[in-house]
Amino acid sequence: MRTGESTAWGSYLVVAAGVAAGLSAIGLGAPVSTGGVVMGGAFLAGSVTRLATSDRRAGALAVRGRRTDAITLAAFGVALVAGSLLMLLRLHDS
Repeated sequence: MRTGESTAWGSYLVVAAGVAAGLSAIGLGAPVSTGGVVMGGAFLAGSVTRLATSDRRAGALAVRGRRTDAITLAAFGVALVAGSLLMLLRLHDS
C-alpha cells in the first residue's frame, strides 16, 4: 500500500469509526446523549482532518472544496453535540 492510499481514506475512516462507535454505544445501552456526543466529536475530528488534508488526498470526504467540506462537517458535529447535550436538560416533570 502506498502512503497516498492510506492517507486518502484517513478522514473518511475517522468519521465512519466515530459514528460506528457512537451507534454501538447506544445499541449497548449507553444514554443516547453519550452516543450523540461521540458521533458529533467524530464529525468535528473529521472536519479538522479534512482541513489538514489536501483536496487530492481527501478521499471519500472530498465532496466540494476543502473549506466547504470542513465547515459542513463542523456544523454537523456542533449540531450533534449541542443536540445531545440539550437532551440532558430537564425542562418539565413528565
